[in-house]
Amino acid sequence: MPHPYTRPGRPRHPDILTPAEWRVLTGLRDGLANAEIAAAGNCSVETVRFHLRNIRDKLGLRSRQALRDWPGRPVERLAAAEREPRGWRIREQIPLIAVPDMPRALAFYKGLLGMEVITSWPDPPAVPGWAALAAGAARLMLHQGHHRRDDAARPRGGSITLTLYVDGLDAIHASLLAAKASPTTIERMPYGAREFYVSDPNGNELAIVEFALSDPGYTIKRDREDQA
Repeated sequence: MPHPYTRPGRPRHPDILTPAEWRVLTGLRDGLANAEIAAAGNCSVETVRFHLRNIRDKLGLRSRQALRDWPGRPVERLAAAEREPRGWRIREQIPLIAVPDMPRALAFYKGLLGMEVITSWPDPPAVPGWAALAAGAARLMLHQGHHRRDDAARPRGGSITLTLYVDGLDAIHASLLAAKASPTTIERMPYGAREFYVSDPNGNELAIVEFALSDPGYTIKRDREDQA
C-alpha cells in the first residue's frame, strides 16, 4: 500500500529535463518547427508546445534562440563523456569540400557518382549553401564558397576541411586551449550545431562539431520560428 504522503505518478526524473523534454529541445536545436518535432516524436503539436512551456519554466528562458544557446546536455550523455579517458569521444569523421559552384558540384556527385543528398541547407527550392551526401558507408559534405578560417586568402573553392563529430565539445576545446593549439571560440550555428576550428601541426583545418542528440547533420533543417 502506498505511503499516504506519496504523490502518485512517475518517479521524479534525476535530470533537469525529462527524456521527452530533451527530445523536444533536441528538435528545436536542430532547427525543426513544432510540427516537425511532433512528427518525429509521433505526438501532437500541442504536446510539443506543452513540453516547450515546461522547458521554459524550468530553465527560465523564453525565446527559441535562448533555448538553442543554452549549453545544457542530458546527464546520461555527460556521464558517458566523462567515462571516456579524456572526457570526450570522436564519433564520426566527414570531409567537407568548399566548392565555388554548388549546382555544378551536386550535378557531379549526385548526377554522375550517384550519391544521395541526405540533407541540405537552406531547404529546397533554394540553391543549397551546404549539403550532406551519402553512398553506402561513404559520407561527404559540400559547402558553397569559403569555409576555412583562412579562406579569404585562398583561391575560391578546392579546400578540404576534415569535420569531426564529437561528444564532449567543451572538454576537447578546453584541452586544446590548455595545449595552446589556438582553437577558435565555440559558436552555435543556425542549423543547431556547436562547433569550433583548429589546425593540426601541418596546417590542416579541422572542424570539431557537436550536435544536440540527433544523428549528426542528417536531420538538419532551416529553423522556422513558429509560435510555441
